[in-house]
Amino acid sequence: MARWNFAFFDSGVRFDSPDSHPTTMRKLALFLENPFDARGISLAELVGFSTDHLQRMSANNAGGELNARIAATTSALTLLGDTVTDDQGLLGIRMARKQTKDDFRTNTVPGMVARIEGGITSALGAGSSVHTEALPMGRSIFTNCRDDQLATHLETLLNAVTTHQASLSAATVSQASNLLSTWNTIYQNSEAATGNKTTSEAEKRLARENLQLMLYLNLVKLMEMFPRQPEKLPLYMMQHLLENPESPDEEEEEPPPPTPPGP
Repeated sequence: MARWNFAFFDSGVRFDSPDSHPTTMRKLALFLENPFDARGISLAELVGFSTDHLQRMSANNAGGELNARIAATTSALTLLGDTVTDDQGLLGIRMARKQTKDDFRTNTVPGMVARIEGGITSALGAGSSVHTEALPMGRSIFTNCRDDQLATHLETLLNAVTTHQASLSAATVSQASNLLSTWNTIYQNSEAATGNKTTSEAEKRLARENLQLMLYLNLVKLMEMFPRQPEKLPLYMMQHLLENPESPDEEEEEPPPPTPPGP
């Protein structure tokens, strides 16, 4: 593989990185393999990782870029939960749904509503009739209302920006639509009762594989969001939750003390 001793400005080369000019290239096909399909990952580890991952995505999603991935992963975890029959597994999934809902409402909804309001103000000015129509009770209602009332206020917001979309940016309309659809998915999954049902081994396997695929697509999305920034990954994924802790027997033994030299 050719190595270059220069790079054009804005070419993407990081001169401060020891790998700016790698001498070997990793096999590209390996990036298309799903690491979450590893056989050594137990169901408990997969659920625990997914629960933590959902919470981290919701907590670090101020711009709403992960809305679609949060909704897809929540649905996949819910589907897997419908095939799990043990109490511990069911409890973990119910807790994951509730935590995801609470995190999304606390960390994502206020910021997204503020961005949509900013789009209205930017296009039509502060105090416009469209602003009043979209936010008749101000922004605080999105934080203070009950969970079961939030969708109504989001629908009011979406209806207003859709009605006046000719005067607004496409991004503002898209943000309002995505916010409502994502909240509906997360809230419905949080409220849904997980009942024990008879499932075949094939159904369980497909549900698990679906979640594993969603996790891989999330990783791909994070790669798109943070190219050349591997230090960002722990904000969203904790790999050690998928790995078996070392047993005491596997720990390295301390070397014996050196034998003193003879007389």
